[in-house]
Amino acid sequence: MEGSLTVRQISSSTYKDRTEEYKRQFIHLPDTEKLIADYACALQRDILLQGRLYLSENWLCFHSNIFRWETTISIALKNITFMTKEKTARLIPNAIQIVTEGEKFFFTSFGARDRSYLSIFRLWQNALLEKSLTRQEFWQLLQQNYGTELGLNAEEMENLSLSIEDNVQARSTERSSLDDCGERDEKLSKSTSFTCDSINGASETESIDGNLPKAELRKEEPQSEKQMKKSPVLTSEKRLSRVPAKSLDLNKNEYLSLDKSSTSDSVDEENIPEKDLRGRLYINRVFHISAEKMFELLFTSSRFMQRFANSRNIIDVVCTPWNVEPGGDQLRTMTYTIILNNPLTGKCTAASEKQTLYKESREAQFYLVDSEVLTHDVPYHDYFYTLNRYYIIPSSKQKCRLRVSTDLKYRKQPWAIIKSLIEKNSWSSLEDYFKQLESDLIMEESMLNQSTEDPGKHSVLRRRRRTFNRTAETVPKLASRRPSGDGALDAKGDVTGKKKEIESYNTALIVVMSIFLLLLVLLNVTLFLKLSKIEYAAQSFYRLHIQEEKSLNLASDMVSRAENGQKNKDRSHRLKGVLRDSIVMLEELKSSLIMLQRTFDLLNKNKAGMTVDS
Repeated sequence: MEGSLTVRQISSSTYKDRTEEYKRQFIHLPDTEKLIADYACALQRDILLQGRLYLSENWLCFHSNIFRWETTISIALKNITFMTKEKTARLIPNAIQIVTEGEKFFFTSFGARDRSYLSIFRLWQNALLEKSLTRQEFWQLLQQNYGTELGLNAEEMENLSLSIEDNVQARSTERSSLDDCGERDEKLSKSTSFTCDSINGASETESIDGNLPKAELRKEEPQSEKQMKKSPVLTSEKRLSRVPAKSLDLNKNEYLSLDKSSTSDSVDEENIPEKDLRGRLYINRVFHISAEKMFELLFTSSRFMQRFANSRNIIDVVCTPWNVEPGGDQLRTMTYTIILNNPLTGKCTAASEKQTLYKESREAQFYLVDSEVLTHDVPYHDYFYTLNRYYIIPSSKQKCRLRVSTDLKYRKQPWAIIKSLIEKNSWSSLEDYFKQLESDLIMEESMLNQSTEDPGKHSVLRRRRRTFNRTAETVPKLASRRPSGDGALDAKGDVTGKKKEIESYNTALIVVMSIFLLLLVLLNVTLFLKLSKIEYAAQSFYRLHIQEEKSLNLASDMVSRAENGQKNKDRSHRLKGVLRDSIVMLEELKSSLIMLQRTFDLLNKNKAGMTVDS
């Protein structure tokens, strides 16, 4: 329904470029060491040395070049004694510490610390167990870390695959030649003890089911156990030869080491071709769930899918039943609404899913289902859709392998920037989705196994009681004729005594629990009273504070008013003085003007008299 970003660090360089860098920087390593993954990180020394960590099947190498100050480290995986996930500055979870016998290496600034740690840890375990990667595992790792575009031409791809096969064959022949001499006796002793235990188990099951006639037991007995009874050593050697060596699972799954001869309903996975998509493989795990039950959990309206949809914030799920198409395939459609937390895409989006069960799927053999998911309300939704492929392969009657691969399909080609944005968001959501699906399936697996183990235990106990009764019947009948009245009374007394003990224990437990609850109630009541008193005191203090503020405000207002009145009086008094002074000055000016006028009149009169006299 959604999708996920692989935890590998996305780089513009191809696998070919990284391989050339790896060979150029680490010349001392043998040519058989092929690069599997590389991670951008930093080595913590006096300063942080930013560089790149290279991972091969047997070596972990680091190279840094800062202003021509080169640092090169090569660590053999088998020399690693300890490795842990660490935090930079005790806060940022992006570091890994590698410990050898004489030195510690602290690598930090990982873009995807958990996935990087998991890859290094698994190859480290392979090196300690002296297990080599198969061709399929190697290509699977390359696809996870570098995608499908490796930058190699056809000839280089062929040479790489041939070199991988040669390395695997050389290591297998070396180990077989070393192990043949030293471990043959140990294998024979283990095989004889293993077959003896299996024979004892078979005889015990025959004694348990003693009510069945011998003819039916012979019919139900498997042919492999008949041969084992004839020649236990030879059959044990055959079993050991059939069991493959346990290799480390490089994709969060367990590769089966099943004894296929012991289960008549087992299916050979090697005969069923892998039909993964060219995109990315997210789930490849063996579950202790039958294939039919797995199909029912994932592709019906089961409670598991309802709980999973609720946990993923998927609502309004409407699905149609499986309908047979004219070509023989079966088709089912689903519509639902996904609640989103991304502010760029809105609060929710409608999605439609078309699931196709191909006609080549056979019940009790394998199930192949393709799911096309189209989200309608996200940006550029008309450019792409997601194709998920679910591949359910039964490993035995109660086990199956689930492989889930996914790919992004484009209806029309977008620009490069838009394509990178689409892929980044799609892969990140797909990873989160399938990681949660795998964890929920593991929880469902544990719940189913617990429900199936309990009745098995009761049946074993019941059958053992039958065997005890059958052996007791062989005792002479005189012993059974002894008086049973006292025994019955003793048994009844024991039963009643046990019942009284249980009742007294239950009553004591009830009394203790009631006292404990009463104490809790009292504590809650006292706490409530204290809180109420604290609240009342806080309210009263708040009221007093408000009153004090009001009184202070009133006093300040009165003082300010008085000061304003006094200021106004002073201003009016000053104004009156100014007016008086101006009046006096005006009167003096008036008198001076009058005097000036009089002098002018006298002058005019004198001039007139002088003119008359002349």
